[in-house]
Amino acid sequence: MSEPTVAIVTKARGTFFKPLYEAFAQAQPEGWRTMLLWPAEHGSEHPEELVTPRADNLDIVPLHSTSHDLKANDAALEGRATRYQTQLPAREMWARLAERDVRGILIHEFSPFTLQALLYARWHRIPVCVSTEVGRGNAPFFGRRTRWWHALWGRLVDGVVACCPAAHHPLSRKQLPTVSTYHAVDSRLYVPVDHAPSQVVTFAYLGQLIRRKGLDLLLQAAARMKENGENRFRIRLIGGGDAGWLHELAHALGLWEQVEFTGFLSGAAIREALASADVFVLPTRQDTYAAVVHEAACLGLPLLISKHAGAAEALVKPGRNGYIFEPEDTASFAAKMQSLMPARVREPMRKISREVGEAHSAHARGAALWEWMVDHALVTTRHGEVTLERHVTQEAGL
Repeated sequence: MSEPTVAIVTKARGTFFKPLYEAFAQAQPEGWRTMLLWPAEHGSEHPEELVTPRADNLDIVPLHSTSHDLKANDAALEGRATRYQTQLPAREMWARLAERDVRGILIHEFSPFTLQALLYARWHRIPVCVSTEVGRGNAPFFGRRTRWWHALWGRLVDGVVACCPAAHHPLSRKQLPTVSTYHAVDSRLYVPVDHAPSQVVTFAYLGQLIRRKGLDLLLQAAARMKENGENRFRIRLIGGGDAGWLHELAHALGLWEQVEFTGFLSGAAIREALASADVFVLPTRQDTYAAVVHEAACLGLPLLISKHAGAAEALVKPGRNGYIFEPEDTASFAAKMQSLMPARVREPMRKISREVGEAHSAHARGAALWEWMVDHALVTTRHGEVTLERHVTQEAGL
């Protein structure tokens, strides 16, 4: 019989998942393995070395699967029709699962590709969990088809791995154990830098330069600050895309000297542009989570986050490491910005932001995910080997 295995089935290949799955595999007791199944043909926008997990007890099994283009049923978020690619079920998935002593299955989202593993788990009476960012609180952000799928297939899972706070309350309305593994970064890579306080306070934004992100509201709030006599600030907009509309707005509001456009940045350049700022601000009108907030927290920045971002609930400790605000209320928005101008206010917030960032780091949540699965019997055991391993570890005081 093969070694006891937890199978993770996903078509998502992001930088967040690499440290998460590595830490998950490393947290398993000796003799256990993690098997990661994903579509061989489905690539990533990132280099392979940044999205491919590596661990001595982790096996990657690429499966051949055809792709299919679909119209995004939540395209209204951007006010234009968009299309996305989904992967169809892989013929060999059932056989690859059957080759192993699978004790638990984790699927990422309910897609045609992952549903085959869900059905395999139900047929063989294996515990199965879903990791998702869809829940009752953010259901309006998604189209009818997505909501229907989650309400239907969510009835068949035994646990939810929440990728954002709203996912703790599934659309199936089934009472399930949940655990947080919010979309995040590795805090070991995002480290605060020391920089001398400047008389000019930099408020940094990172993301797409689109209306949904509320950048027009940010500039309007900044203009209010300037009207109130405060001009010792800079707005740093980090991101690519069509910035013409923001150039025009900055000129119209008399902010041209205060607004800095970095253009598209990547890798270390993003971290440098963000870490050298004084405050991170996200004025979004709608975001299921917004992982960029975690990047800023890991870098030790005070956080000024819209109430419409899932990360606000997860990462902002109001008054301690920043504030949550209503972006449409630009007067209150400007007041919050004004309150963060003094260095003596920001300094203690930097430490707390870093602590929050470390607690939610992808590598930290990988180990927590394994412990949660054990605690809630979401992996089956024989001869009590998992329970014994946890007991011995606790007895040793580790």
